[in-house]
Amino acid sequence: MSYKRVILVDLAALGLRSDNESAQHNSDNDTMLTHVLNQSSDFSLPALHKLGFFNVFFNDNEEINPHIVATYGLARTRCIVNKPCSGLREMFDCSLSYRVSSVFEETAKHTNSIIISKFVSYLFSQELSDIYQVSTDEEAFSELDHQVKKNDEGFFYTQLPQLQELAQNNDFDAFTDELTVVDHHLSNLMNNLSDDDLLMVVSSRIGDNRTRDGFPTYKILPVMIHDNHSDCHHFKNEPYVCEVGATVLAAMGLQDQVISPKYSLLPYTKQ
Repeated sequence: MSYKRVILVDLAALGLRSDNESAQHNSDNDTMLTHVLNQSSDFSLPALHKLGFFNVFFNDNEEINPHIVATYGLARTRCIVNKPCSGLREMFDCSLSYRVSSVFEETAKHTNSIIISKFVSYLFSQELSDIYQVSTDEEAFSELDHQVKKNDEGFFYTQLPQLQELAQNNDFDAFTDELTVVDHHLSNLMNNLSDDDLLMVVSSRIGDNRTRDGFPTYKILPVMIHDNHSDCHHFKNEPYVCEVGATVLAAMGLQDQVISPKYSLLPYTKQ
């Protein structure tokens, strides 16, 4: 089905490794996030539980949350260029018959394309989109709420600046606190979704400060998809990150407008 609105929240920090010995060996499951989840047994993140977030990383534990309401799993990157925008380009670049475009540009040709973020060169070069600069996660969610109330159709992309900064600074306690704030806002989003809204929660960040260009960077990133109709599904064969952009286009009924990427994640929500 096509949706009137696709709301994508980019946590943007979850591909950053934590600062410890196993990170030096390129451990895919060793991140600031997994340390927060492992070391905070009394930590409550109800919205992220419902989205399958814990099961993304700990899918052998069936008792973490049996009431998941989303399609969730891990996506792989193809990129070995270690730049902060690498994940964004891989997710949202798309190919036309004659040039490279972006999901933001193709969406903006037909409906609203709204970007809420701190200054990021890739995002702020999307000239056809309406762009709103924010400096905190609270500001980002406040602007998103305003835009969703104002517009009844379109693609709403929101990147959270604080989680990424705290992960880069390896500030465990502050990252834990901020994830609680993010969870609260995600819960509000989920509770206020219309029947023709699709919510996607992803992380675009690939680059890290331990890896040089041309060498493997962090390769696994979480993807969670939720609407008011679909049941819980777990995709386990790790699609590519570029399929996030394909999913946005498919959800907006625009996938036939591009040559690639073609593999949407929406079929997983129907299995």
